Amino acid sequence: MFAQDDQSPEAALITGILMQAYRDLFIAIREDGTLSFTTQSEQDQAISFLTDQAGSLARNRNALCSLIGWDGDTLASRIRAMMDGDDFPPSAPDPSPIARKRHDKAVARIRARWRQLNAPRAA
Repeated sequence: MFAQDDQSPEAALITGILMQAYRDLFIAIREDGTLSFTTQSEQDQAISFLTDQAGSLARNRNALCSLIGWDGDTLASRIRAMMDGDDFPPSAPDPSPIARKRHDKAVARIRARWRQLNAPRAA
């Protein structure tokens, strides 16, 4: 999704930051006794960083994207579309059936969290 050939070290660093946020969407959340390194708060921040339309995280995403010639708003729009049902591409071009099943479960988890975060709040 984010790969680019012949990147400068700075561009590779920025791409790595964006990729880590994307990966954080799919990592199982740490609960007591689990080995995951991602908390729900960290995953929620990755969701906001990648999807917000305004605010500091959107500005930061857009600033990073602009440094490597990407449109941060377009990236966010694509991620939101995937959250709403468009295909999330697996990280491997031809995943094994087991990897595909894991990916599909992770997509279901992240979409459920997306719906929770975007549900109307009771007044």
